[in-house]
Amino acid sequence: MERHVVRMTDNSPASDDPLTAEANLWVIRLTEEPDDRDLRKEFSAWYAQSPCHADAWSRALRVWRLTGAVEPALLSLPDKPKSTERFVPLRPSSSLSALAGRHAVAFSLATVLCGLGLFFLPDIRIALQADYQTSTGKDQTVTLADGSVVTLGARSAIAIHYSPGKRDVTLLAGEAFFQVKHDATRPFQVTAGAIQARDIGTRFDIRLDPTEIRVGVQDGRVGVSSPTQTQEVVLNAGDEINVDRSDGHVTRKTVSPDTIGSWQTGTLVVDSDTVGHVTDTLKRYYPGFIVNWSAKLRSRQVGGIYDLHNIPAALRAAVVPSGGQVREVAGHMLIATDAPTSHEQ
Repeated sequence: MERHVVRMTDNSPASDDPLTAEANLWVIRLTEEPDDRDLRKEFSAWYAQSPCHADAWSRALRVWRLTGAVEPALLSLPDKPKSTERFVPLRPSSSLSALAGRHAVAFSLATVLCGLGLFFLPDIRIALQADYQTSTGKDQTVTLADGSVVTLGARSAIAIHYSPGKRDVTLLAGEAFFQVKHDATRPFQVTAGAIQARDIGTRFDIRLDPTEIRVGVQDGRVGVSSPTQTQEVVLNAGDEINVDRSDGHVTRKTVSPDTIGSWQTGTLVVDSDTVGHVTDTLKRYYPGFIVNWSAKLRSRQVGGIYDLHNIPAALRAAVVPSGGQVREVAGHMLIATDAPTSHEQ
C-alpha cells in the first residue's frame, strides 16, 4: 500500500517594531497623497521629534526601494535629521493614534512591511538548499532521474536527495504536484515542513501555507498517519488532509479531484476554502505585496475559479462576494479589507 506519514509541529512567531511601523505608515500616506502640504507638515513634525524617528524613516525607505514602490515625491524628503531641527509636537487631531482610526489598513500593511528584512533571509536559505526553484508567477515542470515528474508552483522550491536505496524530495517552499513512478525497491518520500509522505505511486499535491500544510490526492490511494490520529487514514482520489501548523490538528475533506493541482493550468479552481488560504496562493503569483489583515474576512468560505494571470481580479473575485473590498496602492500592493458599512461610507 502507498502511504503518507504526517507529523506536524512548527510555529512562525513574528515581532514588530512600532517606530518602524509608524515610518512605513508615513510612506503609505505620503505615496497616496503626495501633494498634500498639511500632510507633509505633519510628517516633518513627526520626523523632527528625535533621531530615532529619522533612523526609522531611513530604514523604511531602504526597504521600500527594494520593492520598487518608492515614488519620486518621497525622494525629496529628508534622509537624516538636521542638527538644527527642533521638536515640534503633533496636534492631537493628527497624531498617529488618530491616523490609526482613519487608516487601520495602512497600519496593518506597515506592520507586515516591518518584517521585510526577515523575509529575504528565508529566501536566501531556500536558494542555498534548493535544486529547483521558481520565481513569482512562474511554474516549472521537472522530470526527475527516476522518471517521476514534479511541477513546482510559483515561489516554490524543492531539494532532491536520491540514493540507490531510496528517493527523497523536500518541498522547501510553496506548492508542488507529484506524479510518482512507483518502484517498490526504492521508496519515494516527500518531506514538507514536518510532514513526510512515503511510498507513493500516485498523483498528489502538497502545499506549504503560513498556517497549514495540505496534501491532496488527484488519483490513486494514499495512507496518512499523524501524531494526533490513532489509526492510519486512507485517502482516495479527491480526498484532502489539512494539518494546522500551530497545533498539528488534522482535518479531512473531499473535493472534486479536478480541483487538486488545478493551478498548473493557470486557473485556480477552489471547491471550498477560506479567503485566507486563497489569498496565500495568490500571493505567490503577484509581483508585489498582498495584505489581508482582517481575521474575519480571512476565515470566510469561498469557492470559484480564479485567473492566476490576473491577480488583482482574482483577489477581488474571492474577497468581494465575502463582504470585503480590495484597494491597490502604488501599483505594487493589494490590500483586502472588510467593506465599510453604510454608516462608515
